[in-house]
Amino acid sequence: MIFLKENKILLILFLIISLNSYSQKLLVKDSQENTIIPNVTVYNTQKTISILSDFDGILNLSSFNKKDTIILSHISYEKLKISLNNISENTIYLNPNTQVLSEIILSVGRNRENKEKISKKVSLITNKKIELDLPQTSADLLFYAGGVRIQKTQGGGGSPVIRGFEANRVLLVVDGVRMNNAIYRSGHLQNAITIDPNALERTEIIFGPSSVGYGSDALGGVIHFYTRTPKINNEKRWITKGSNSYNTRFNHNVNNLNIEHSKDKLASFTSLTYSDFGDIIMGSKRNHGFQSWGLNKYVLKNDNFNNNMLLNKNSEVQKNTSYTQFDFLQKFNLKISESSNLVFNIQHSKSSNIDRYDKLNEFESDKNLKYSQWYYGPQKRSLFSSTYNFSNNKKWLQKGTIVAAFQNIKESRHNRKFQSLILNSQFENVKVYSLNIDFVGLKKDDSSLSYGFEYTYNNVNSTAFGENLVKNNVTISSAKNSDSIFKIPTRYPSAGSDYSTVATYYEFRKDLSEKSNFNFGMRYTLTTLNASWGEEALIDANLSTIETRNSSLTGSLGYVTRTKNNWQINAAFSSGFRSPNIDDTGKIRENRGILSVPNKELKPEYAYSSELGLTKFSNDKSNVFSLNLYYTHITNHINRDYFEILNDNSTIDSNTILYNFEEVKTMANVNLGRAYIYGFSFDSESTIFKNIYFKSNITYTEGGSVQRPEPLPSISPLFGSFYLKWIKSNLKMQLAYKFSGSKNPEDYSKGGEDGLEETPILRYADKIPQYYGMPSWGVLKLSSSYELSNNFKATLILDNIFDIHYREFASGISSPGRNLNIVLEHKF
Repeated sequence: MIFLKENKILLILFLIISLNSYSQKLLVKDSQENTIIPNVTVYNTQKTISILSDFDGILNLSSFNKKDTIILSHISYEKLKISLNNISENTIYLNPNTQVLSEIILSVGRNRENKEKISKKVSLITNKKIELDLPQTSADLLFYAGGVRIQKTQGGGGSPVIRGFEANRVLLVVDGVRMNNAIYRSGHLQNAITIDPNALERTEIIFGPSSVGYGSDALGGVIHFYTRTPKINNEKRWITKGSNSYNTRFNHNVNNLNIEHSKDKLASFTSLTYSDFGDIIMGSKRNHGFQSWGLNKYVLKNDNFNNNMLLNKNSEVQKNTSYTQFDFLQKFNLKISESSNLVFNIQHSKSSNIDRYDKLNEFESDKNLKYSQWYYGPQKRSLFSSTYNFSNNKKWLQKGTIVAAFQNIKESRHNRKFQSLILNSQFENVKVYSLNIDFVGLKKDDSSLSYGFEYTYNNVNSTAFGENLVKNNVTISSAKNSDSIFKIPTRYPSAGSDYSTVATYYEFRKDLSEKSNFNFGMRYTLTTLNASWGEEALIDANLSTIETRNSSLTGSLGYVTRTKNNWQINAAFSSGFRSPNIDDTGKIRENRGILSVPNKELKPEYAYSSELGLTKFSNDKSNVFSLNLYYTHITNHINRDYFEILNDNSTIDSNTILYNFEEVKTMANVNLGRAYIYGFSFDSESTIFKNIYFKSNITYTEGGSVQRPEPLPSISPLFGSFYLKWIKSNLKMQLAYKFSGSKNPEDYSKGGEDGLEETPILRYADKIPQYYGMPSWGVLKLSSSYELSNNFKATLILDNIFDIHYREFASGISSPGRNLNIVLEHKF
């Protein structure tokens, strides 16, 4: 009896304690974006109990008493004080602290800085900002920065254009390592697609010349990709995420798996992505009025090297635009001490063969296509880098980052004329070694000094051969013997070439008051280039060797002030340069009867840019409107022009040469003197109602040559985008509209970079086509996402709702028509 009585007493005491304790679990979310918030601190009013929300935003409140009043605190959100008795739901929402929160930019000056203190225009793309767009390549991702246009020539394309600069005038950087190498060309590039968007943590775009921090090539701006770095000693040891994206019309299929593992002193992040992109189908509604423009009327049957040209059953299907790609990333983050860590970074990207769509639709005559085959071989990019981060208390060396990297890039080009038995192949292999040392000294609340050193070395190996194929009944195949192989001109110097840079820089930032600050910096760069041809080249241009040595001194100056009535004014002057690389100086390439040839007299080009920015924001920064005006003056502007080879006697005409048994005109990159580019961009972000948000961008660019009344390449027509987003609980919806103005044919560059021949034909004059130029266009996209649980989300994206036919300016392929993309994301 006594035993039973004691048990009853214990039971009653247990029930009393249980009634006063609080065992509920809460999910903490952002009140605007409805996203989970990890690392929220929760404590009682007496501050005797304190806990943190985990990686999934979950709070276990079992430590608290039911009568407790708790405070939820996070640096990016307003504090919330609430009694546990008043919590009736399993989810609690925090309001963003917009007055305190300022976006941190990592790329400008190669140092962390608040965005509001930066005098240049900078855009930041995070996964959160594009969660209703979910671009399938990193080239497509860049459009969402606002002010960046993407050009495409084939399915596996994507060449970013910033303020009238493209290709090797825009610098690509990944994890502190420059991607631009010695063979980045002035034409359109697709190297941005070798970065996997599923492995990115953030992407920053700096607009305008940025040579102080980054050296050569940063004329139009810098695109800096930051892949995800694993966190050491994370509360959640294993984080596994998977996603599948399927396009119901194009049969695109993208599968990704990310795995992060964290220990006390070591963390690992692995990302695997396999992408299978089907043929792109253009839109059918032709508001521009050209009923046959861009139609893919004929298809080349190249299976088993078949040599047939067949009618395309559905001419809106752009055949030979499909390709596949595999991307791999592995990062290890090792804690060396309390003030230092070491990050090992391994990246690899490999595509399938990528057909050059525009070339496969080029006609030799009224009846026959020009090529049976024209494709890029597998594009391979491998990167190995180690990054050492450290900090100490020395005045001139508060913290630093040392990045040593090696890149191995392989690419190739293959073409065969229509009904020909000769397949020409060119192979390029670039090995890049680099070392970046960035230090921060005099780091105080009101000032900082960044300085550093950079060294890069590019070794280029270029080979080429032709192959006589064998015809067997209706098929064509490789002879597979050495007798069928013969030499052809290499794309780059056949005996090898190298390109190297050595540079040092500094940048100083100072707060003049709480409302204003300024910055200035300088960089000195020395560039050397060596190239040689080892065989008796088909082009006798007296180019047995090329040796160049160029030095450049560039600078920047900026000022930012913020007024009491919520205006911000920023002014910046910066200079940039681009030293000619191997592609500029020593390339041989034929395109539509025009042959690009080497020019060893080519000099560096310089850009001097002035920028003025005006920004108006509300007290809580929920409404922001900004206008950026800029003017860029270019000297020694490098552009293509007709080029006479004095030592050539292969043809009677001094302006032509015999190349691959064809008489072609010759062009080369030359310094054309002075040029200019100016324009503006307008950006806005606004909270219309509590759950409705608006965002927009409009970009205008104009440019020309000072000495010659000729238009510059890559000058986009007016373009922009508008977004309207609605958020309600677990459901998000967005309506987006993007548009482009028209461009007249007389405004196209004479060197062919803008692809005037890809625009509609208006009429024929003496059998010579008269082109219309680029028609204007505008398309709508509707996106929605729904969180079925904390671990599962589904997203639907209906693009080009009205199935409009259009092309991006300077593109050789029509943009996708109406299509539905289904994306499923799951956390394990």
